[in-house]
Formats: sequence, structure tokens, C-alpha cells
Amino acid sequence: MAKSPNLPTQYSSFITKNDTRNALFLSLGCSLFLSLGGCSTLPKAGPETIQLSSQIDTSNTSIAKVVQPLRQQNPELTGYHLLYDPLEALTARLRLIDKAEKSLDLQYYIWDNDRVGALALHAIIRAADRGVKVRLLIDDNNAKKMEGVLLALSQHKNIDVKLFNPYRFRQYRAIDMVLDLKRINRRMHNKSFIADDQIALIGGRNMTNQYYSSSDNYQFSDVDVMLVGSAVDDIVDSFDDYWNDKYAYSVINIVNPNTHYLRYPELKRQLDEHYELANVQNYLNLAARSHAFDQWFNGSIQFDWVQAKVVKDSPDKIRAKAKKEQHLNFQLIKNLEKPEENIDLVSAYFVPEKEGAQHLSQLAQNGVQVRVLTNSYKANDVPVVHAFYGKYRQQLLENGVQLYEFLPSIDDEPDKNTEELSKKAEISLKGLSRSSLHAKLMTLDQKQVFIGSFNFDPRSAYLNTEIGVILNSPTLAKSIHQTMDQQLTHYAYKLVLDANHKINWYRQTPTSTKIYKKEPRMKWWQRIGIKMVSWLPIEGFM
Repeated sequence: MAKSPNLPTQYSSFITKNDTRNALFLSLGCSLFLSLGGCSTLPKAGPETIQLSSQIDTSNTSIAKVVQPLRQQNPELTGYHLLYDPLEALTARLRLIDKAEKSLDLQYYIWDNDRVGALALHAIIRAADRGVKVRLLIDDNNAKKMEGVLLALSQHKNIDVKLFNPYRFRQYRAIDMVLDLKRINRRMHNKSFIADDQIALIGGRNMTNQYYSSSDNYQFSDVDVMLVGSAVDDIVDSFDDYWNDKYAYSVINIVNPNTHYLRYPELKRQLDEHYELANVQNYLNLAARSHAFDQWFNGSIQFDWVQAKVVKDSPDKIRAKAKKEQHLNFQLIKNLEKPEENIDLVSAYFVPEKEGAQHLSQLAQNGVQVRVLTNSYKANDVPVVHAFYGKYRQQLLENGVQLYEFLPSIDDEPDKNTEELSKKAEISLKGLSRSSLHAKLMTLDQKQVFIGSFNFDPRSAYLNTEIGVILNSPTLAKSIHQTMDQQLTHYAYKLVLDANHKINWYRQTPTSTKIYKKEPRMKWWQRIGIKMVSWLPIEGFM
């Protein structure tokens, strides 16, 4: 991969955290002493106009002319196309932005000002220039260094930008954390991408280098899915709910323009220069990938059509006012069939809590093959989560639950069988194993598949808002299950109890099996620190 272009000073790349957990520890001590959690720090609300997707007619767009005939052939069904390859996922986004003619609705937890974020913003501006109405909704937790860019972007007449659940003290956010931790600790973790109300992408990927194999030093391995059909209508409605929620603030109403010198003409010039440089270097090989996407979309477009159910949190969850049925985890349980044969659960952050651990253990004892894949300590970008996951490993293993922990990097070439399987399977674990697992998916009985932004941990269940889709697809479920059967030991440690009921970590190499008696790549002082953290009464924040 070619070296990253040097963006101008106002648009230089920065590193953000993937979650609010680390910020929590910065403020937890203060808030415990001050007991000021009930003091709201929300900014003063400015004038906001209700905007609905239905106000824009997208029925005659080029995308609609491709999608609508397929919908008519498959009434009340959802067509899906899995995006496990990161560059395919990026290309799909950029090309759909280019193809949009009426509307783009984009909702993300993180949007960085790096090479990927810049390419996407450049495409958005081109779309807005040709009359596409763009709504960009970003959670405010990681938006501090982006707010100048977002403010400049909103100066375009066809681009509206909102920040969700914003900080009041823009330059001193720690004040919000201390005074209003209960609110600040709840974040909009949704990721959805909607083009002309016809095609939607949801999953775990944010808009940053790390999710698209474009980072110079760190990669997140993730999965999302492109959807058409009935599920898209529910995703469109969900976006409208968040866009018009009282916690969604127009960036022009809360960001002081006097604190930022970047204006739209200068932003556009910088993005143009970055785009030209990207084309010259072609470091992502986007030209060839874009051509392949266009060939697929315009000629041989194929989706697998199945019954599907979108599960999503209400924005009221941020205020702890959502009803039980408005929670994604309640909807997930309601719409998943009772497993009888196997469960494959993939989650970047896995903290099952007592009830979840007991449930998985009971299933395993009843003869259901329960297999969990999460990050190893070294692969986890939020090590504190590992402390609370680690509390349940012994119990799960003793009850027959299979645990696998992702390797932090792959330094062995896969064997020929793995390569062949990767070509045939609809999902490749090799494509999920670069530095840190970030995917969130689950299969049941080779019948159903869940894909979304929802981690199987307390934070996703109780604090953050999330979105996902359940696909009743035996084909996809079987493909994922078989791929895990064949590939998992090549990309993850397998945890095994020895004769003394101590956990061992097995790693398969091309020539042998390595056995680790202690947690791999963890120093003694890290073991002590993780153990001490696990004693703290903060599991519900994980």
C-alpha cells in the first residue's frame, strides 16, 4: 500500500477511541465523589425543522430503476449482499454516493478526517453539487476534531449536518463528563448508510481508515451488509427517528464559527487536492474496484432474497426512557428461534454477564454447540473490556461452551485448503483478522444470521443505541458455520481446560500446535491490572 498523502494542517489525521469506555475512566472517579449525575448539560436547543425521507420522491432515480423491479419480484422480502472485504465495503459506499440522485442519509458513530473520511466527504460534496440532499448524522463523542470540517461542510445548501447527544462545553468536554456522566456515557453507536431510500448498508464499520485496510498501523476487521427491499424501509424510518430527535443538534446551532477558520471553499479545495492525489497514487486500487462494482450493479446485480427483520433501538434509549419493546436486545430475543443444534457468536466485545453466561452454559449442557469468537487480550483495543469477559471464561468452558480469541495479527500464510475455502465461502475469517476483531454477528442452527452494530455486552444492551438485521438465510448461516469450522483455528486461539482445569491457549501453525499455559502476549503486571479492574463494580458500563 502506498504511503498516505499528507493532508493540509486543518485536515490532518487524528486517532480516536472506538468506544466511550476509556473516557468513562477519566471521569468516573470525579463523578463518584461529586454525585452530580442528574445535572443536565445539554446545549440550548436551536431551531430545528422536521425532515422526513418521504418528503423527497426517489421513485424515479437510477438506483430505484434497478432496485424496484427486484422488489416487485420479491414482495415483502429483503435482498442482501454481504460485505466482508473492507475495500469492497468502501467502494460500495463511494459508488453509491456517486450514483445517488435525490438523497443520501448517513448515520455514524465515528467519521474521521483521514484518507477514507476525506474520500467520502469529497464524494458527498460532488453529490450535493448535482442536487442530492445530504443528511449527515454523527455522534458527538468523537467529533471534537471534526467539528470545524462539519461546520464548513454544512455551508453547502444541500448538506445538513447534525451532532447527536452533544457536549455543551465544546472545548472542555471533561466538564460534561463530570457534571452529566449519565447522559454523556450513552452514545449513538448506530451505523447506517442509505442511498435514494433504495439501498442501505448497516453493520459495524465506521468511516475511518482502520475499517477499510487503509490505516498505516492498525486495522479493524469488520462485516456489514448491503440491503434492498422491505428491510430498507425500516432503516429509513429509523434514520428519520434519530434525525428528528431532540438530541440531534444542527452543527451550525452548537459550534461557534469564530473558533474555526476553515470555510467551505477552502475545505472543498483541500478535498479536491486529496482526491487528485489519491487517484494518482491509487493506493486503494479504487479505480479497478469501482469498475467491478459498476459491472455488478449495472449488469449482473444479484441479491439473495429472504425474510428479514430489522432490530433497532429507539433514540429514547439515550434518555433511559425507551420501552422494553423498543430495545434491540428485546427484539433480537423475540425474533430469533430457539437454537437446537448450534450457535456461532462473533463479537468484538463480549461480556455476557451472569444471566447470559448461565444461558449459554445451559444451551451447551443441553447439547447445543455454542461457539464464541471474541478478541484476545492483545487484539482488544479496549483492554478493560477483556477484564470483565475474562471473569466468565472458566464457567463457560467448564459447561462446554467453545471459546476462541482472535490473534492480534496474522504472521503465517494460510494453507491451500484455507485459501480454497476463502474463495468459496461468503464470509472469510482471513478478512476479519488483521489486527482487532470488530465484527458483530451471530448464526443460529444454520437458519438465521444477525449482523449489526450491536456488541454482546452491557453497553450495547443498556447504554448505547444500535441497529442490526436478522436474515432468515440458511445459505448464509451454513456458509458462516462451515467457514468457522475450517478456518477458525488459523486465526484465533482455542481455549482448552487442561487436566487441572486451568485454561490453556492453543494456536495452530502450519507445522504444529503451540500451547500457552498463560494468557498470550500479556505481561505479569498487565495480568495483575486486569484482575484488579475486574473487581470494580463497573461491569454494567462495559
